[in-house]
Amino acid sequence: MTSSRIISEKFTGLDAWPFGFRRLCVPCGWAYSRAPTTQPGMLITATTVTEYRGASGAAELGGVLAAGALTGRQAAVVPTTMRRHILPTAEWGHVATDGFVASWDGGAAARLADLAWLRSLGARWPQLCKPAPPHRLMTSQPSDQWGQIMAAWEHLRPWRAIPPMWDLGRILTNTNARTGGGE
Repeated sequence: MTSSRIISEKFTGLDAWPFGFRRLCVPCGWAYSRAPTTQPGMLITATTVTEYRGASGAAELGGVLAAGALTGRQAAVVPTTMRRHILPTAEWGHVATDGFVASWDGGAAARLADLAWLRSLGARWPQLCKPAPPHRLMTSQPSDQWGQIMAAWEHLRPWRAIPPMWDLGRILTNTNARTGGGE
């Protein structure tokens, strides 16, 4: 299908549209013809697509991604701002999010697991953005866990420096019913 059937020449980002008015494959045409605001999180394999809708769905997908690396026959799509088409950027073994595609290896899965664990201890998002855990969080936990908390906090440092990864972690570990609230 031709790109001009999907995107209008009045589209404000037409000058950055990488396909010009060439043809798109049918799956890409389908993906671009849907509003980005309706795209759910997805885990894609060669034979299945599992959709994860809403905050509870994102947290469920977060559990899947925290369990381990994606294989060369899996891809994940996680919208964070709901303003961009993400599905066409999906790659095997990677997580695609708004404007960013990252390899999902064991290290990424471990960071996400650490982030989920820290949030389960009561760490709120503004606290997690800081380079060190707050005193109250530390003292509210048994002292034998303090080393583990510090290690997990430090393990997240690389993601704090990459806004799309940090946003991805926030979405995937938010267990609140409202994605924007109470974090």
